Amino acid sequence: AASAEVVVNSFRLERITSYTDLNGVLELYEDLTSNIQQDGPLYAPLDSGLPDGSAVYAATHGVFNSTNPEDTLFLGGQFFDSDQNYYSIAQYRGGEIKPLSNSGLWGDVRSMAYIDTSLYVGGSFNGTADFSLALSNVGEFNTTDQTWYPLVGGASGVVNSVVPYSPFGERAVAFTGDFRSVFAGDADAPVEIAVDGLAMWDALAGGWTNTPFLQGTPSLVYSDVWTDGRDSLAFAAGQFSAAAALEANGAVLLTPKQNIQAIDMMGFDLQPTEAGQFVVNSGMWYAKSNGSTPVLVVGGQFRTLDGGANVARLEDGKWRKLGDGVNGEVLTINNAANLLFVGGVANVSADASDNEFAGLTVLDMDKERVYETQRLQGPDGTSADVRVNKVAIRADTSMVVVGGNFTAAGGMLSCPYICTLDINEGQWSPMATSSLIDQVTDLLFVGERLIVGGTFKNGTQPTRYLRQYDFGTNAWSDIDGADKLPGPVTVLTVASDGEETTDGYYIVGVSMDDASPYFLKYDGSTVISPQFTIGAHSTINGVLEVPRSRIPSSVLGSSSSSSGSLTRRADAPVIPTGYVLAISGDLYLPNGQRASSAFFYDNQWAPFMSTVQNDGSSGFISSVFFEIPPTNVYQRHRLSVALVVIIAIAIALGITFLIVLVGLVYIYLRNRREAAATASAASAALAATTAGGTTKTPLNATMLGAGAAAGAAGAAAGARNLQSNGYHNAARDTWGTDAVAGEPVSFDNIAPNTGRLNSGSPMGLAGLAATGRKAAVSSDTYVQHDAGKKGDIKYDDANESLDSIFESAAAEAEAEAENEARERAASTGSLGSELAAAGGAAAYAMPAPRHYDGQDATGRSVSPDQSRTSMYRSDSTNPFEQRMAMRESQGAFPPAGPFSGGGDDGLGHVPMPSPRHMHSEQATAAALAGATGAGLAMAKDVRRRSESASTRNTDADYSSSSRPSGESSVGGSSAHLPIRDSLKQHPVFYAKFTFSSRETGELGFRAGERVFVIDQSDEIWWMGVVDHGPDQPLEQGVFPATYVSSEPPKSTDWAELM
Repeated sequence: AASAEVVVNSFRLERITSYTDLNGVLELYEDLTSNIQQDGPLYAPLDSGLPDGSAVYAATHGVFNSTNPEDTLFLGGQFFDSDQNYYSIAQYRGGEIKPLSNSGLWGDVRSMAYIDTSLYVGGSFNGTADFSLALSNVGEFNTTDQTWYPLVGGASGVVNSVVPYSPFGERAVAFTGDFRSVFAGDADAPVEIAVDGLAMWDALAGGWTNTPFLQGTPSLVYSDVWTDGRDSLAFAAGQFSAAAALEANGAVLLTPKQNIQAIDMMGFDLQPTEAGQFVVNSGMWYAKSNGSTPVLVVGGQFRTLDGGANVARLEDGKWRKLGDGVNGEVLTINNAANLLFVGGVANVSADASDNEFAGLTVLDMDKERVYETQRLQGPDGTSADVRVNKVAIRADTSMVVVGGNFTAAGGMLSCPYICTLDINEGQWSPMATSSLIDQVTDLLFVGERLIVGGTFKNGTQPTRYLRQYDFGTNAWSDIDGADKLPGPVTVLTVASDGEETTDGYYIVGVSMDDASPYFLKYDGSTVISPQFTIGAHSTINGVLEVPRSRIPSSVLGSSSSSSGSLTRRADAPVIPTGYVLAISGDLYLPNGQRASSAFFYDNQWAPFMSTVQNDGSSGFISSVFFEIPPTNVYQRHRLSVALVVIIAIAIALGITFLIVLVGLVYIYLRNRREAAATASAASAALAATTAGGTTKTPLNATMLGAGAAAGAAGAAAGARNLQSNGYHNAARDTWGTDAVAGEPVSFDNIAPNTGRLNSGSPMGLAGLAATGRKAAVSSDTYVQHDAGKKGDIKYDDANESLDSIFESAAAEAEAEAENEARERAASTGSLGSELAAAGGAAAYAMPAPRHYDGQDATGRSVSPDQSRTSMYRSDSTNPFEQRMAMRESQGAFPPAGPFSGGGDDGLGHVPMPSPRHMHSEQATAAALAGATGAGLAMAKDVRRRSESASTRNTDADYSSSSRPSGESSVGGSSAHLPIRDSLKQHPVFYAKFTFSSRETGELGFRAGERVFVIDQSDEIWWMGVVDHGPDQPLEQGVFPATYVSSEPPKSTDWAELM
């Protein structure tokens, strides 16, 4: 009653007796025990058959779709029905044969497999029957959306078998047949991959994947997923000499369930070098910092499809080159932040001159280029024999330790076999002098101690193969028990207590006696030797602690013994409880088995993984590594050159802005200080006026009589001038009618925002006239209309100060007016006589005015000390007063302000306003000076006649012919002087604005003055000459070209700039 499973390539059903036409498909009854003679045959045709001549090669069961799970029988072969519109494939559902989408396939269908919701089809066809989609011998029909899909580029030949392959997962499909390549990659640009009649499709990944390794040509691969529940059982038939569960070139992935699966896409795996060399020695999950996406990087001897050599990274299932690659075998890989250190066997031969490898290359992973460092050299001063075996990173520092076979760095620095590199400075540094006499084989950081495996020899002392370096003391020291090591150390691995890393570590090496491997452990205090048995020809490349719970029980077996043979004492097991050691390499186990990886526990071995090479010989595992957090390092980040330039420009602009801002603030504060000085002078004038002048003389009858006489004379003169010239400008009635009200002066009469005296105040000018006009007034003081009187036109020209008003020949006009006032007072002096009698004093006599040109009003010469008496002192602390004193010291030019009392009469005068307003101002001044009787009446009469004039002339009607000789139309002092012969050859320009020279070589002038230009070669600065008069020297210098105009000014031109 034994049973057997038979594997056949093909079989044939031969009909002996027929009761009906079969038409390619028959249906068997389930009850095979029925009496054939009584119940009829055990088979029957379908309710709806295929056309005559149909050949069916494959049939599989499925459902119509996920929303309508109706049982469906899919039929494939060589048949068609043009009426029902199906070709080579159809579905039998509900007792009827119906077509699939696109009318089926154009060609023969040889095999089918229904997995999940998809029907996978293989055969000899080139697309759908309606020619809308190209399919090369393989295809997928998705029943959910009833749509055909290509399997990338298909297969190059006929596919004979399509079966599920459960060892690779629930969605793996195996295809076998007469084809030698499949097309993988992107559908738009597929890549041809060579195969030997076997291909594996990963339905989850949607691409071709690695297959089982069968050295030869299989004719059939079959996975029986129903037999005894063994869902990973597979069968293979064909002509081959070696087999393995997975074909993987260089790297595989071990899943959490300890299943092996391909880590790369088929066709994008690592390839042997042109010389046929292929090995992967080292790898790591590269991550720049915690939280960064890890990238798998491997190194060895291989090449990638995109031209990489010996070092590569995995990207979207495809191995890609890393930088320009490394022209030498890679032995170790490690990273410090974004710097990837690749060490190995140097290649500086003549054929490697274009891409030499000096044993160590540092790649900047951010910039994907080489980070330049100084080369390592051997004893001969070259890098030909350099070999870097290990690169270790010291945590929380910028130090990288490199060990191997070399004696110097940078050609000058001696550091035999071990050296440190600062990643911030890019400089090599030696460690304290050691007793190393041969290459360093491995490095391991345990806290602040660096464990170094190598060959140490100190004088006559025994050779040691393991020492430690303490960075706290910067000194080498011996390790207790290390003197018992039988040979060089090859592997150092951290040990733990099951929860966290301890000061212990595992030690693997090779005995100097018989080259057999040895296995030891340092437990934190000394080196111990556990019982460890392995074949002498074994090679151990790695040791790793693995939780026992992660290992399938079928691998470890049922043993649960804790085996005291692996414990040094009861409370200190060699292997932590609950852990096993995964040892990899090429292992000859005690039971005679050969493995590439095995678990060691309880002094027992459990083989886990075996590898084979392409020629069928045994392979080995070089390294086992897993994803761990990157080591924290200190890295100084430098800004890019472009960013540094941008920052420098921003700083320069910021400094420039600050300088300009400070300058503006300084100018603002200086102007405020000068304005405050001006306001202080105006306040002093008001105070002096209220107190009776600088001499505090009371307002007696004598002074009142003099004022009345002057007022009468001024009124008469003003009336005559008004009648003779017909001049009237109501808008420039400077003084205002309220000036005669005689109200007290208050500081409310200061003009807003200027700090200057408001002449529209009730006593603004009357106070000055009544006290003999002796008050000291700032030259910036100016007068305005009274804004409070309705119907009057307010004059508000903040730019017209006494500086510009008195730049005219005001003194000459004032002298003429005062002489006429004296004559009028002498002829009509009754008012003055009455006042003089009442006051008991002589009649007041107006003093002869003082002129800036050295002559009085009668033309007589006066001495310089009598020609003018200044109120400005050059040694004053007031900046304004210093500037005005400097102006007066420059020679003959119109006075810049009023004068204090002085001279033989002890009286001063207030310079009169500009001549174009002299007429109304003389009449008003006379009214203010008289203030009673006929003088007041006369002043009011003059004002009424002036305001009632029917014709208003503009400023232009008052021509320069009515002004005193030598006065400019705008107030300058040189516009009408005769031109000297030496200046006639130069063009004449007229100053539009006043320019004050601030530096030596600059030419200062006032608005309206003539400027003779002698050099116009520069667009901005011209050189010119100003003539202040026949007895004055010429002034020469440079000045801004925009300050002058070739057109002579008119009376209204630039009035606001005066």
